[in-house]
Amino acid sequence: MLLKHGVVSAYGRSDPRTKSDKMKMETVTAATSGATRRVFHLGVLPWLVLAAGITASFFLFALVRDSVENIARLRFEREANAANSVVEDRLRSYSDVLYSLRALFASETLVDRLRFRRFIESLDLKHRYPGFDSLNYAAHVPARNKKRFEEAVHRDTSLNPRGYPEFAIKPPGERPEYYVVVYLEPMAGYEFAFGLDIAANPMAANPERLVTALRAARDNGKLTASGQPLRIKQAKESIYLAMRIAVYGNGMPVDTVEQRRAAYLGSVGAGFNLENLMRGVLNEEMLRYMTIRLYDAGSAVENPNSDSSGAKRLLFDSVQLTKESPKRSAKDEFGSPFLHAVRIEMADRVWEFQYSAPKEAIIGRLDSLWPSWVLAGGVLSSLLLFGMLYSTSLSRNRALTLAAQMTKDLRETEERFRLIAESASDLILLIDPQGLRIYANPAYARLLGDKKDLVGSGAFREIHPEDKERVEKAFFDTVRDGQNRDVEFRFLLPSGEVRWIESHRSAVYDSQGRVAHVVAVAHDVTERRRQDEALRAREVQLQEAQVLANLGSWEWDVRTNSRRWSDQLTRIFGLRHDQVPSTFDGFYPLVHPEDRERAAKIANEALRSGTDYENQFRIVRPDGVVRTVHNQARVDRDESGRPVRVIGVCQDITERKLAEEQVRASQERFRMMVENVRDYAIYILDMNGYVTSWNLGAERIEGYRAEEIIGKHYSCFFPPDHAARGDPGMQLQFASIQGRYESEGWRVRKNGSQFWAHIIVTPLLDETGKPRGFSEITHDVTERKRAEEDLHSYADRLKVTSRRLVEVQEAERRLLARELHDRVGQNLTALGINLSIVASGLPAGSKPELAGRLEECSALVEGTVDAMRNVMAELRPHALDDYGLPAALRSLATGFSRRTGIHVAFDGDAPAADLPKPVDLAMFRIAQEALNNVAKHSNAQRVEIAIRRANGLATLSVRDDGIGFDPKRIERSNREAGWGLLIMRERAESVGAQFSLKAGLHAGVQVLVEYHVQSGGVT
Repeated sequence: MLLKHGVVSAYGRSDPRTKSDKMKMETVTAATSGATRRVFHLGVLPWLVLAAGITASFFLFALVRDSVENIARLRFEREANAANSVVEDRLRSYSDVLYSLRALFASETLVDRLRFRRFIESLDLKHRYPGFDSLNYAAHVPARNKKRFEEAVHRDTSLNPRGYPEFAIKPPGERPEYYVVVYLEPMAGYEFAFGLDIAANPMAANPERLVTALRAARDNGKLTASGQPLRIKQAKESIYLAMRIAVYGNGMPVDTVEQRRAAYLGSVGAGFNLENLMRGVLNEEMLRYMTIRLYDAGSAVENPNSDSSGAKRLLFDSVQLTKESPKRSAKDEFGSPFLHAVRIEMADRVWEFQYSAPKEAIIGRLDSLWPSWVLAGGVLSSLLLFGMLYSTSLSRNRALTLAAQMTKDLRETEERFRLIAESASDLILLIDPQGLRIYANPAYARLLGDKKDLVGSGAFREIHPEDKERVEKAFFDTVRDGQNRDVEFRFLLPSGEVRWIESHRSAVYDSQGRVAHVVAVAHDVTERRRQDEALRAREVQLQEAQVLANLGSWEWDVRTNSRRWSDQLTRIFGLRHDQVPSTFDGFYPLVHPEDRERAAKIANEALRSGTDYENQFRIVRPDGVVRTVHNQARVDRDESGRPVRVIGVCQDITERKLAEEQVRASQERFRMMVENVRDYAIYILDMNGYVTSWNLGAERIEGYRAEEIIGKHYSCFFPPDHAARGDPGMQLQFASIQGRYESEGWRVRKNGSQFWAHIIVTPLLDETGKPRGFSEITHDVTERKRAEEDLHSYADRLKVTSRRLVEVQEAERRLLARELHDRVGQNLTALGINLSIVASGLPAGSKPELAGRLEECSALVEGTVDAMRNVMAELRPHALDDYGLPAALRSLATGFSRRTGIHVAFDGDAPAADLPKPVDLAMFRIAQEALNNVAKHSNAQRVEIAIRRANGLATLSVRDDGIGFDPKRIERSNREAGWGLLIMRERAESVGAQFSLKAGLHAGVQVLVEYHVQSGGVT
């Protein structure tokens, strides 16, 4: 165990000093006991001790060398695993690009060449995926669609206006199906692949196997990779690998093989440069001492567990990046270099990364000397012990002295070895298979607060609860399968502090090949993680701030003439990242030609004088758009005063400049408008009402020239009595409180004449919101006021005329009714009497026909009399003249019900009759017209007529339960309004009453007339 596993022998005891002390005591006992032996034994014993000492020295040399080598191996494997994780993450991200391309085709019905290019450009391959050299889409074309497919490509003008008239599937020949590369980004340098049928690629060693692979990828939908490198000669011969994945139609099911075949559109593929890929993830410091090789170990499906080195194919060797192998010393006392192999599965292929490094590159110079020092010390101690034992034959005291010296030397040697083990800065822990600590070095104990009970306690006790389950699983997986594992977790220290730990676990086997212990070598990465997170947070905050402020930053290294731009500055200039000028002078072509010389002069002057500077200039984007930017920069100098760096910020102020220009133009237009308008007097007052500005309209309307009125109080525009009662101050105070004052009134001109003015006073505020004066707009509306007065006079005359027409009409109706009654009525009555006399005087034997004729004539006369009475009632109801409005309305309701069959309910009170005769007549005629409308249009079953008088208000209401109508039709401005409604309104207004109508679809109609008795009409 001690010889085979140096790490266990170094750390596998809870108290390593006990064993050392025991060995020393045995040595001292053997030395002192030799003084009492015979001379023969004294002669042989020194040689035996010398042999044992040399043997022990070599044993100790081997022990220390193995310990140093094992610790160095753990460090090497940790670095190799860390590098492998970075490479594997990068490869996974590259495969994610192909999955995103497939998602693009799956999410859109049609992906054309332009959409494909924009998607590829959005990936920013050059900076985010430097290993990619090209991405392509190979369409699946059955033989029957070949000609149509080629014609479609010929007509494809989404990128090239000419299309692709020379396009043809190559190599030529008829095949059942084609897998044609139709989209290719970038196209430059790869034109040979445009139109290539990858299933019939003449460069392929086994085309049939290639077709089988394409069909298998179509059926399983998985990512596939080429099993061999491709050498492409361009400006420089490079090694490429290819990956492809099947693409299916948008929205089509792909759960079964048949569904995937039916939905299959083609495949997207990528070729990536292994050298560029590895260069982006491997740092030069590691490559100086470590060699990294990548092998293709075969298919993960056909031979997933193959370990045959003969089947491996070399894909990459880090020598390509360094142009030389990591150097080894001429004399490597530790033997063969460190080797570490890690396998990963990528796109159904098994790739093996082999890491190797000379041991002296991992083992420090001081560590590499410790075994020699131990050997030299052991041999020297053995020789000293030999000499001391040899001298015991001469003197026992001398032998005891030499034994004591040897004991001291051995103790010092052991102390040096212990320092080697315990002075390491890494956290070293030895754990048994049950998860209990066997040994913890001082660095580990210091991290946990120098706890005394570490040995024998659980190794997962201090791990953060959120990480504990994951770490325990990784540990017991190592115990179960013996595989080395890296794990990152958090320690929850007794003080409550959380520390991030990065640990490498290695299994140590016993003589039966079982895992006896697990060695954990870890280090605290808390500060590194905090710095990384803080840096990422600052970068995100800076980018967000620049986007919000539309502000970009730049830096110019004067010594190297290199320039760095932020992402936002690149967007402000409308550039892609690959278009950003690398030198300071390369920036000037982006500046507008008219501003270029001025911008360069300011920058050069600041560089010469070392002062900060700022300027504004225009830039011209690649699309021709001109923008205005504000630039501010600072010049940094070294100790000698020479400029070494210039840091600056650029802000896009195009919108601000445009707004300023618009404001200036608007102000100028407003000034010109105010000064030249002649129909309105526009002038400015200060806070006390004194005139401070005057336009031409004010001069025309008020009569004052500007030099006459500016500086005077505007109360001179008011009539003397208005000015005396404080109207000017009241208007300004009201405008200050309400934010606006508007009125009309008389104003006085310079010559003393008055005019009727419309006035608007508005307070003016400064930038802080405080009032600084007033603006007043005065408009001469004297003519409008005269026209309004004339219109009111005409309306009054029209109302009188209308009332007179109604009176005349009623007088004519009354006269006609009297004539019908006095003349026609009397004659018809006499005719009826005569017919009765003739009928009664006929003999009994007269002809019956004659008697029937006389009866018919009598009935006809009676009907004519009744019809005449109805006409007379319509012309002038005698009940209205004899008994008043309620009786007339009741009679009207009774007659209407008899004629139409519609039930009419009347409700009226006697005081309502005490109204002027014109009002009674108007209300009766309105009720009469309302009933006519009910009979014609409403389809009503019931009508209610009510007349009441209360609180000096007489009200007539006629309500039906009919179908109603749209109230908009009764608007006076609506030409569809009926004449009946218009006549009712005119009758009401002619006697000073108020007419209103309430109607709605399927809600009936109510006619309402209101008359104020006390005032003699509507007030």
